[in-house]
Amino acid sequence: MPLVGVLAIVAGYIAIIRAQDGVPPSDVWTVPFVAGYLLLMGLLLALSLLERPAIATLRPALRGAAAAGLWVLGVLALFSIGLAIVICAALVTAATVVTLTARPSFRATISAVVAGIVSVVLLAVGFQIAASHIVCPATGQSGGTTAGFITNGFSYECNDGVLTTAK
Repeated sequence: MPLVGVLAIVAGYIAIIRAQDGVPPSDVWTVPFVAGYLLLMGLLLALSLLERPAIATLRPALRGAAAAGLWVLGVLALFSIGLAIVICAALVTAATVVTLTARPSFRATISAVVAGIVSVVLLAVGFQIAASHIVCPATGQSGGTTAGFITNGFSYECNDGVLTTAK
């Protein structure tokens, strides 16, 4: 169920973005990153469903990574697609808890926590890279500031395709 929900969210997200007019120069890479990150979380969930001995040992980590990533992304996106992501995150969290309680082990719990941390760090780094890449339109003027998730954001101006930045 959460896997289908994540895939539906990606399709809806892309449809909503395509229906809007233009993308600000500072958001050129944000949409592909968010869609790709959601697909990665869906892939982790799909892998966790496989009934292979090697996957069974990784199942807590796969589900823990997906749960943590979806929770953080869902909270960050609460004013747009976040509620749907939070609902999927709650379902994945429940599946993770069931997985951990079915065969309790310290190693499985640690692997789920570490995978969750790695997933959230990947999200933060991805947002930082996406926000730092500015693509100026060939004509016209625009400007703004970027968000700083890991480092400080910066101000930028676009003048007829020429980018100028300031910290």
